[in-house]
Amino acid sequence: MMRTFLRHPRSGLLNLRALCLILLALDLPTGAGAGAERAKLERPVMMDSNGPGSELLVLDASGILHELRVTQNSLEENRKITLPRELIAADMAYSLSDGQESLLIAGTKSGRGIVVRYSLDGRSLKTWSFRNVCSGIDFGVASHSAYVATSDSNEIYRLDLQGTEITYVTRIANAAKLGPLAFDEARREIYVADVASGRIYQYSIATKASKVLVADLSAPTALVFDPETRRLFIADPGRRAIFTVDTRSSKVVATEFASDPLKAPYGLTLISKGRVAVADYGTHSVLIFSSKGGLLFRFPSPN
Repeated sequence: MMRTFLRHPRSGLLNLRALCLILLALDLPTGAGAGAERAKLERPVMMDSNGPGSELLVLDASGILHELRVTQNSLEENRKITLPRELIAADMAYSLSDGQESLLIAGTKSGRGIVVRYSLDGRSLKTWSFRNVCSGIDFGVASHSAYVATSDSNEIYRLDLQGTEITYVTRIANAAKLGPLAFDEARREIYVADVASGRIYQYSIATKASKVLVADLSAPTALVFDPETRRLFIADPGRRAIFTVDTRSSKVVATEFASDPLKAPYGLTLISKGRVAVADYGTHSVLIFSSKGGLLFRFPSPN
């Protein structure tokens, strides 16, 4: 079934993405400590980290949120939380506001867009409701705000995590179906993927202008921006690879960062020491790559 989807990246992969979006919701938690039996990682689809830092949060297709501790050469599971089943999740972002660590989940509930802020032990902290389907989210530390993309209206909104306000930012007029989003807080620029056309758009909050940054991808399912190197990382399961874009370059191109042994990389994030973590749906594992794209190790271990 996976091979069939990958042969048709423009259509079938979007259906696979829809099948993989996890049902979440409000009552929680059932946790397991580090000494408990490790759960099998079933088709991981999205992830984020605290920084990049030493904590990795992975949501898998069985509806379990895995909290993993990052060490030098391995990942160790601290806790797992089975999230309830009312919210269809599309993207997630770690956030830190008012000293509270949390996880922002963007998706839909009862056909309407929603963003839910959860504590890391699974408690629902705050909810924002939208008229449109929420498909991408990222968080700005300094501004205590999150930016949210919608797939049915191709709009972007700003959320104030210290309040309840939802502010309209822009509409990407030429986009077909917006998906994951990444935020460059220093330059106040938003990167958002068009999962239907295989494009990445760049939007400047200062100038209120958008442009196509790169094209000719398959159906990008995750974006992450590295503020230190100013590289944008892109997960493209249709092409079974992770790509990077140097946003400082005068001639912007998407360069392959890692492929083998990836089968369907759906999510990615940055972790400590410049490493890149990838949620690979196809291999049922999280793979850790060096800053140069070399495979370091995977979780769970194949041994």
